[in-house]
Amino acid sequence: MDIHDQPTEPWKDNEGAPAGFVSGNVVTSASKSGRISRRALFTGLAGAGAAVAVGGVALAEWQQSQSNPNSIPGAQSGSVANAQIGHLLRRAGFGGRIEDLAFYNSLGYEGAVDHLLNYQRISDQTLEQRLSAAKLDLNKAPNQQRWWLLRMIDSQRPLQEKMTLFWHGMLTSNYQKVGGPKVYTRMIVQNNFLRAHAFDTFDNILLGITSDPAMLFYLDLTRSRKNAPNENYARELMELFTLGLGHYTQADVSAAAAALTGWHIKGGTLEAQYNPRDHSNKEITFLGHTGNLNYKDVIQILTNHPAAAAFLCRKLFTFFVYENPSNEDLAPLIDTYNKSNHNVGAVMKTLLLSPQFRSDKAYRARVKSPTEFVVGVYRALDAKTDGKELPAQTIIQGQTLFGPPNVAGWPGDKVSATWLNGGTWLSRLNYLNLLIAGGRSRTSVYKPFDFQSNIDKYKIDTPEAFVTHFANFLLDGALDDQRKAQLVSYFTIADPRSRQGHVTLVNGKSYP
Repeated sequence: MDIHDQPTEPWKDNEGAPAGFVSGNVVTSASKSGRISRRALFTGLAGAGAAVAVGGVALAEWQQSQSNPNSIPGAQSGSVANAQIGHLLRRAGFGGRIEDLAFYNSLGYEGAVDHLLNYQRISDQTLEQRLSAAKLDLNKAPNQQRWWLLRMIDSQRPLQEKMTLFWHGMLTSNYQKVGGPKVYTRMIVQNNFLRAHAFDTFDNILLGITSDPAMLFYLDLTRSRKNAPNENYARELMELFTLGLGHYTQADVSAAAAALTGWHIKGGTLEAQYNPRDHSNKEITFLGHTGNLNYKDVIQILTNHPAAAAFLCRKLFTFFVYENPSNEDLAPLIDTYNKSNHNVGAVMKTLLLSPQFRSDKAYRARVKSPTEFVVGVYRALDAKTDGKELPAQTIIQGQTLFGPPNVAGWPGDKVSATWLNGGTWLSRLNYLNLLIAGGRSRTSVYKPFDFQSNIDKYKIDTPEAFVTHFANFLLDGALDDQRKAQLVSYFTIADPRSRQGHVTLVNGKSYP
């Protein structure tokens, strides 16, 4: 049992599900053992191996189904289904490689959602070994950013990483205020907690973040004493993490601050400890509840408050679907939150299977964050990197991982258009030019992208086939005839600097 005396295992569905959770039906009971059976584990690993095999077979079928590039996402067959899978992988992850699209398309939409949600079935051991071999000093901020960006690019659990990014932007901390350069690793501790509990109950996530060393320092809870409670964390816990403005008073802030006393960081370490002797024992009234309350009581009261469900569901919907959701949009998510004992995994399943998520209104509705953009390009093109250049690219485009601008997180998570301005738009174009054509940035040297291997692998034999190939998986096949003709024309224009072509199609002809 952990320090909070509560179960803290990730949400599971179907195979490997908690006791009482059957076929996706929402219940409130869950296994407290925290163990996964050997049979479930090896079933998951076998499934991951089968995915590779199925993906190879499905690839040809996926490419063949891309015969109608002008279909719209609202229909239910052919390239439209592929468009929905592409949309799903971008929103519930960071996009996909051709083989990813083929595999997820072979599962059907609901099967793809199930596969993404039940990430614990999928081994990510290869990624962990690769990151370990990199021997990054995770007490340095650029290495922390590089470590996480490499995770997003190579993870076989994209939704787990996307949820970690969501929580990082909502339950914020900043490496510049965690106690100094010697303990920057506190941000990695927090990041790993958010990853491990991405689909846990909202209660457990808040219990964990309340006792997180980085958060304790960032919002001054470690400085709070029973005779002098600090109100910073109590205020942000209600305003930015659970309820929003208008649902509490200053008296509630003061009461919560007293109830939250007792948590401190253990010296200059990565550990937190609870000291009951430094907890205020006076009777308080918090949001209508009176007694000698502690941090567990505060979290329980908040997660059961009527405003909490709508607050969290609105955050999730805005991040994953589209902005300004209506009450009708949020109602099924709120209902799931209440019926599932505040289980975030159950809420996410409702969200991803909702008609709103697959609607024309949601399709291409949000501007990608710099992190999504940088990671998405590498995943889509299956480009290889050691990650040295990645942190500088997200920063110049407007997002510093582990360093959000303030406790409210990034404005772009709420209104995605704010990610773009004249400078950041140009930075995105420069980044693509470096990645495709090669060149040198202030921090790194880029080799040109290897188009020839793609041509050879997928047997591309004409300029038209080249354009169609990339439009199919980068644009869900949505490329009108006029634009396609422009790109084919550009592809065939001779390079004035070279008499020889740069790529050779399988028909033997070379082009620049």
